[in-house]
Amino acid sequence: MNDALLNAFSVLLIIIVAYFFKRIRLLNVETAKRIAYVVMYLTLPCAILTSANGISFDVSLLGVIALSALANCILLVVAFLTSSHPKQRMFNMLNTTCFNIGNFVIPFMQHTMSPKAFLALCMFDVVNALFCFGGSYSIALFFNRKYFPNEPVGFKTILKEMSKSLPFYVYAFVIVLSALGLTIPEQALVPFKTIGSANTLLCFMIIGVALSFNITWEQCKLVMKAWLVRYITCAVMAVAVWFFVPLPAEVRIIVMIILMAPMTSIAPIMTMRAIPEQAEESADLNTIAIISSLAFITIMNSITSLLV
Repeated sequence: MNDALLNAFSVLLIIIVAYFFKRIRLLNVETAKRIAYVVMYLTLPCAILTSANGISFDVSLLGVIALSALANCILLVVAFLTSSHPKQRMFNMLNTTCFNIGNFVIPFMQHTMSPKAFLALCMFDVVNALFCFGGSYSIALFFNRKYFPNEPVGFKTILKEMSKSLPFYVYAFVIVLSALGLTIPEQALVPFKTIGSANTLLCFMIIGVALSFNITWEQCKLVMKAWLVRYITCAVMAVAVWFFVPLPAEVRIIVMIILMAPMTSIAPIMTMRAIPEQAEESADLNTIAIISSLAFITIMNSITSLLV
């Protein structure tokens, strides 16, 4: 069994165990929400810091920043154009955009990425975070403001949402360190490594606890349409990256993996704010996307390992 399949099996086992714990009431959704704060403000920043320490800055990877902005913009445009109904359009713009890098790609790929690939991931997520933490939400409200007159939209709104993201600042910090050629002493990183090593376990336990299989047919139609919009668009972009982007293979692979990652885990929260009556559908879509991405990325890892 290759590393990709072993990694997928480990992740799946964590998810199954967490779901089992939920079923026997050892864990619940409220517990998962609290763990999510631990991940966002403790284990994920530590995992980013320790994984990126000592990475040599590569100017050629600056193009990844543009790829991130382009990918998110394309998803927003496609989401806007694929529905004429305001609420469906709003739902799509909130739930088919952005990429869950911190809570999915990093824990899934943390131990298999090369330093250059991880630097590319950091660069991608610096821009992606702008969309995740307020950008996509504000853009969606702006283009549907006629139907949501009570929601304030502006640059301050975006900045307020972004300011809540500690991983965003850590990404920026490690990129600056890399650009300056600075390295944090290994001894100083020991406690951060210990904390960061828990990131994979906690991230996928949250996913396992959040799993829900209660969905009606009407909800299913809404969710599946959004799922198709998301993954068809991302698959086309991933193929385009492999064939047309002039970057090293290891960088193209990590960008492709990011493109096939699920949408941000805070999408249901954003949906709850804008269209609370569709929050359940958002959570269901997130669950389906996580399972789908787990399968897609495992297959991609297996295939790309033969190509490079």
